Amino acid sequence: MLRQILKPVFLAVCAALLLADVTPSKTNQSPIRFPHAPAATKTPKAVPPKVFPYAVHTRTLENGLHVVIIPTPEFKDMATYATAVYAGSRNETERGKTGLAHLFEHEMFLHEYGGAAGGYEAHIRALGVDNNAFTSYDLTFFHPTTFTSNLIGPVERPGGAHPGLIELEAARFQNLTISRKSFQVEAGAVLGEYRRIFSDPSEKMIEALSEKAFPTHPYGHTVIGYADDVENMAQAWDAAWEFYGHYYRPNTVAVIVVGDVEPEDLLPAIKKAYSGWKPQKPPRIPLPAPPAAEVKVHVSWGAEVAPHVMVGYHTPAAKPGSKETAAGQILHELLVSRSAPLYQKLRYQKQTVTSLHLAADPLSTDPHWLLLEGELRLERFRHDGRPYAEDVEHDLVQGMEELKTFSKQPRAAETLAVVRERVRNDFLARLNSTTNIASLFAGYYRFGYDAQAIDKAMAAIQALTPADIDAYASKYFTPSQRVSATLWQDKTGSADAPGGH
Repeated sequence: MLRQILKPVFLAVCAALLLADVTPSKTNQSPIRFPHAPAATKTPKAVPPKVFPYAVHTRTLENGLHVVIIPTPEFKDMATYATAVYAGSRNETERGKTGLAHLFEHEMFLHEYGGAAGGYEAHIRALGVDNNAFTSYDLTFFHPTTFTSNLIGPVERPGGAHPGLIELEAARFQNLTISRKSFQVEAGAVLGEYRRIFSDPSEKMIEALSEKAFPTHPYGHTVIGYADDVENMAQAWDAAWEFYGHYYRPNTVAVIVVGDVEPEDLLPAIKKAYSGWKPQKPPRIPLPAPPAAEVKVHVSWGAEVAPHVMVGYHTPAAKPGSKETAAGQILHELLVSRSAPLYQKLRYQKQTVTSLHLAADPLSTDPHWLLLEGELRLERFRHDGRPYAEDVEHDLVQGMEELKTFSKQPRAAETLAVVRERVRNDFLARLNSTTNIASLFAGYYRFGYDAQAIDKAMAAIQALTPADIDAYASKYFTPSQRVSATLWQDKTGSADAPGGH
């Protein structure tokens, strides 16, 4: 069984960008039907496809559970049975109780189905399910993928029958059962993961900058949690179950099924499996305080590494279909694609950075940020010291500032047209597996549980004008909303370093 966590800040436009494609083995079976399914209920109404090329069938059960079924018959005999828990590290509002969303991503695989230790995992293995999950700031996403014939049980295998995947998933999300010892062992595994993640200089910069940039909001800690909370996680048994009780509820969850399926076959079985799940009103999340002044941090690294410079700005909460969210979704192309002026300047003309990345979350639930990060040349830094880093920081700021007059740049309209089409084509190219389709859909659907959110977002991108880019940059790329971080071994960039002052 594989488990993964999205790097806490280096989120792409959608979480699915960081998922590996999943293409399980195919068989020559004919399309699956379920003669043993419960009596059929009324088939949900389909939303006509637009940019998103599939019909979307939705139904909200009486307990608030959202059920989404997206038939994709080209993925013959395969299906992803995903569960989107619309809670991530953003929902961890108390110091001392952070990292729980990610912890439960791990713990959910340990469900003692049927009262047996490892019971869930044993059935999953017998069915041949490819099982994985990820956690982000706003979402915990579970995406087992299997043959369509494994969705509804009993499923016959050598040695006996097994429950279907619908029953297995419904059981762990409604009635997770794990031992305290298993809980503590998995908490130890998370601590190991924390140490691995934060051996990356970029992640350490994000951790330091987050707490300063979001002092009153849960975006102030990374997805995996504060270091001291992770270290004490094995003792967080009560706090963890409190989190599970708040957010593993039907009214904060969507079941999203993508694959070679028929909605009228699946919906009765899903309704039967989840009808006893009780809703609960989730806690209120505080909004981030508006930034009052620029935030700057420096991280002193314990060993000599290539220096890093990071500059960014606070950005608005997502509203798919709005001009601002659309502008945020194309900034990667305008700033760090190979043809972007800033990328060309730093990588090829001045050759001051060895890499240039944009970390952004334009689909964040609350106002968040975007960050440009450049990795510097160590040998040059040894010689030139801090002025070299300051020059790179200045260029990063200037590169984003220039978007305030994007409409006045030569061939701005043509550039934007190319970017718009590239973003659209890139989105369509990511619909290359049932897992990716489910993940992409889940990321948008949480905004008002709107089955057309993807199409609204894509339409807004296609409608962008150069003046919209000017307006976005002018509103958000201001000194008071700026955040920046640097990292190096201090002795390398100190006053007595060659070229330093």
